[in-house]
Amino acid sequence: MDMILWKQPSTESGFRFGRVISAMTLVVAVSLVAGLTFGGPVVFEIGSHRQLFLDDHLLDAARAQRVTPTLNPPQSIRRVLKPDQPWEALGFIFYASVVDNGKTIQLYHGSYDAEKKKHFLLATSTDGFHWEQPELGLKKFQGSTKNNILPLDAVEVSVIRDSHSSPEKRYRLLFTNHWPDPARAGVYAASSADGIAWNVTPERMLPFVPDSQPSFFWDESLQKYSIYLRAWNPHLRAVSRMAVDDLEKPWPYDSSVPPYFVRGKDKIPTFSREWPIVMGPDEKDTPFGQLYTSVAMRYPYAPHVYVAFPAVFLNFRAPEWKERAVSSSDGTFDVQLATSIDGITWKRWHQPYVSGGLQDGLDLRLVSMGTGMVRRGNLLLQYFVGWPHTHGLPGVWDRDPATRAPWLKKDLGGIYCATQRLDGFVSMDAGDESGTITTVPLVFKGDRLLLNLHVAGTGIAKVAILDQKGDALPGFSTDDCSAMNEDAVNLEVHWKEGVSLSALAGKPVRLQFMLRNAKLYAFQFIPAKDPASK
Repeated sequence: MDMILWKQPSTESGFRFGRVISAMTLVVAVSLVAGLTFGGPVVFEIGSHRQLFLDDHLLDAARAQRVTPTLNPPQSIRRVLKPDQPWEALGFIFYASVVDNGKTIQLYHGSYDAEKKKHFLLATSTDGFHWEQPELGLKKFQGSTKNNILPLDAVEVSVIRDSHSSPEKRYRLLFTNHWPDPARAGVYAASSADGIAWNVTPERMLPFVPDSQPSFFWDESLQKYSIYLRAWNPHLRAVSRMAVDDLEKPWPYDSSVPPYFVRGKDKIPTFSREWPIVMGPDEKDTPFGQLYTSVAMRYPYAPHVYVAFPAVFLNFRAPEWKERAVSSSDGTFDVQLATSIDGITWKRWHQPYVSGGLQDGLDLRLVSMGTGMVRRGNLLLQYFVGWPHTHGLPGVWDRDPATRAPWLKKDLGGIYCATQRLDGFVSMDAGDESGTITTVPLVFKGDRLLLNLHVAGTGIAKVAILDQKGDALPGFSTDDCSAMNEDAVNLEVHWKEGVSLSALAGKPVRLQFMLRNAKLYAFQFIPAKDPASK
């Protein structure tokens, strides 16, 4: 029987998943991702790339026993920035972006001053935990330029460091500008060599206001920029997506969609269904639950993995919460995790990844993840903004300035660092009764197998290598495998006879993991001298 080979999206591979256009090809591609067959068994070519257990496309569900996919919240959370300057008197705004240029970590965020005027700010760090607010000297506040305010009217903003672009455009920025003028308002782009001095494009990219933070990145698989914007679908907040060749040329959209005027026909329309909706409320969400942001990105350490951290809005329009509402748009935020292998079809975990509640003794009612992440060793650092008030309160400050005064004396939360294990978002977990998971047939490159694995207490982990039918190959059964009882992100698997894996490279095999009191996050085949093992 013929074998179908599916290659994961990669810059090394001739296959480009995102370039599949025809309806028939799309059906075949999606079916392959799901593990279906067309004339023969599907074999996934994984090369030497890291494989995370964010969904089940590599697993043979019929062979799983007593192992559960588990969402893992961050390992620790600490507040790293407090709003303690006069231009931060009413706290930070919902959105933030973190960028690591290799020497300095740059955190872009916004604030309200005591008059509720908005400011775009920069903080810097070398370790991700201790932050400085540099005196940029670029914009006056109360007669002085001794502040960290950037001279750009950007609030609903996202910043990335773009290695694909030229050095003078190494930093890219998307933001909403010129609200609410229908002739000028919309989404604009800007670029910078250093992330401080910005050049804004004169043309708007879209004649709509997404009314939230955009997310975007260069997608190596597509050789395009993927952009995610908040959209109304039709009356609830959701996430839309488009891929473009150039960030600084007006983006395409479906002009046949009737404009959606959330704030009146004299103002710029709000983005709705002009782009395809890729993520939104579903039957598992609470009534009136909505996705306020997407925070979608390509995971930097596995080329076929996309992650998103949407802020999920519990709107107080639901009957059981109405009495708490201070406005029609009041409610709370939690951050959830969504995962994808193509950036289009997403699996969303409905339990919180970061939830409101007590942090540093403060009861946070709103938490909103910033775009980007930073790696330090085997840890990932993510940053979110947290507030002790609900979503509707800033609107009350607008309507009645006298209501601001009590909040000027309160702890208004700040920006928090969430520390996560490398690849640690989701794991395959077994309890005190041994369990197993088995992959579909795979073709790999390399001669060593590494695991991102945490075995607790009296637990144990072993790996067998099987043929396509599921029979253990000689020398590679679980009995032949040396027992593992470690907590490591790159733990090498050994078999007792010391047999090399190089003879199996390029041939279809299955992996079978036997786990007890263990969490398996990822695996990777690598060449003997690959630095990933360090």
